[in-house]
Amino acid sequence: MNRKWSMFPPVLIVLLLSLPIALFTQWEDFEYTRELAQETVKTSGTFTGISDDRANTITIIPGTVVENTIPDYTENVTLTNSTGGTEERVQTTGGGTVIEGLLNAALMVGIAIGFAFLIFFLFKLKKRITLKLFFAVALGLCTTLAIILYGYFFTLFLEAGPGIEVQMGPLYLVVLVLLGIAGGGSIVYNMVWNSTNARKKNPALIAFCVILGPFLAIVLPVYVVVFLLMGVALWDLYAAKRGIIKEMINLSDEHRKEERAAERKMARRQKLAPPVERKERRPLIRVDQGEDITSYGLYEGKHYSLGIGDFIFFSIMASTTFTWFMMKMPWMGFYVPALGEVLIVVLTLIIMAVILLGLKQTLVFVDKESIMPGLPLSVLWGLLSFLVIVLVLQGVDYVFFGELVNPF
Repeated sequence: MNRKWSMFPPVLIVLLLSLPIALFTQWEDFEYTRELAQETVKTSGTFTGISDDRANTITIIPGTVVENTIPDYTENVTLTNSTGGTEERVQTTGGGTVIEGLLNAALMVGIAIGFAFLIFFLFKLKKRITLKLFFAVALGLCTTLAIILYGYFFTLFLEAGPGIEVQMGPLYLVVLVLLGIAGGGSIVYNMVWNSTNARKKNPALIAFCVILGPFLAIVLPVYVVVFLLMGVALWDLYAAKRGIIKEMINLSDEHRKEERAAERKMARRQKLAPPVERKERRPLIRVDQGEDITSYGLYEGKHYSLGIGDFIFFSIMASTTFTWFMMKMPWMGFYVPALGEVLIVVLTLIIMAVILLGLKQTLVFVDKESIMPGLPLSVLWGLLSFLVIVLVLQGVDYVFFGELVNPF
């Protein structure tokens, strides 16, 4: 197999597994959107449909960053059903939504850059145990929280889909928490404490990205995700070519050279004066040879390595595009139940294919330059493909049915 394709299997696994997670966690929202779109015959807003159709998802980043600074942030939309009944809803306006997306994305990218510099300085100061604990706690909290929420959403899916009712009592909550702790602990153990063993670390890293990617796509609106992906792709390009990612890789190489030199020096001393046999106390937390921050979040393939952030943002893109299609296409005039869902899956697979092609082109540059960020080409090409598909769908809907769908 051409080694350019060697990174495709793990990335493809993350992308494909993200879709069923996005589906069952937002099942009620998708069903509600389809029912509302079929029942509604007219709206008084600029677009057919309403923004933020999601009724059950949990928003972590608040949508009120610019609410008090943009006068026309919201508007009232009147929905009229087939029997003549009306219902008034409040939705964000287009201009307010775009600015909100920019500000929220800028805030998130800024926080991520701040943490990146903190990690870099700790690494530069050789605070390796501190970094190991930081990664273990951060990964553990994210995974545990996500698993608990997935358990809750899966319960809602069982009730809304197959009709299986689950009693959400104290025992149910205890089980959810224990599952979250067990899953998070297992992933952290293999990603951090087994970071030098690729056979154990790689599957754990994939599992973490499959869990976290759709989770972020669920809690963040699409207009935030679009600007967030643009921001992290541009930051990734700068950091890998001229910024702290390049510096970290260089420092990591220097640290390992120092370790090998120290080992050779110790070996020479032992030959001259054999050490006295002593029982050494193994510290509770230690950093072994070859283990540092560059190994905790790195998928190590046969020919190439790919960072944890690349997998996560690939997953976010696939989950977000799938969610957008599921939320918006029922409002389009050409949508047909069941057949529409088939089209949605096909369009999402197209986005995935573009991501993979961007990755292949990235690996071509890696062979020439040794260091190349994984996000820019895949993410920017994926975003461009998504926006083109959205414009085509809107164009078909407008030409044949005289309608436009609220893209937010």
